[in-house]
Amino acid sequence: MSNDPLVADGNTPSDEDVRRLARTARSLVWALRRFGEKEAGLSLLPQSEIEVLRTLAERPGSTVSEVARYLGLQSSNVSTTVRRLVDRGLVERQVDPRDGRSHRLHQTPLAERNNSRIDDMWFDGIRRLLDGMNEDEAAKLLEAAPLLARLGSMSGD
Repeated sequence: MSNDPLVADGNTPSDEDVRRLARTARSLVWALRRFGEKEAGLSLLPQSEIEVLRTLAERPGSTVSEVARYLGLQSSNVSTTVRRLVDRGLVERQVDPRDGRSHRLHQTPLAERNNSRIDDMWFDGIRRLLDGMNEDEAAKLLEAAPLLARLGSMSGD
């Protein structure tokens, strides 16, 4: 038995409803993609660098190959991006103690501070949005968080 209320009661979503949700999700992603970076004054980084930094925040100590696999990119492209991030002082390479030929990637303290600023911008932006809603709307949006997380899992992460 499914936990999905649309399936549980026998009503499957129409193709029109699914298409509307898909368009809304895509628009939402594009609208929010760089919100935190922009608000924190960090929007000058290319999207590829933001994605590598995000990955290293979630998976510190990853190798270039692991980051590439996670992002679905070529290792050579990730390697180039990592070199730029190292040059910017945002990523450091550490020799893997188990395999001296391999390097593990970590955010630098500067990158961690930038991440913290971005998190703060997201918190402030969402707080302002919720404060501008009526109580019922705010509650519905907060209750939707687990569903939005499931929507975000579509990428296979």
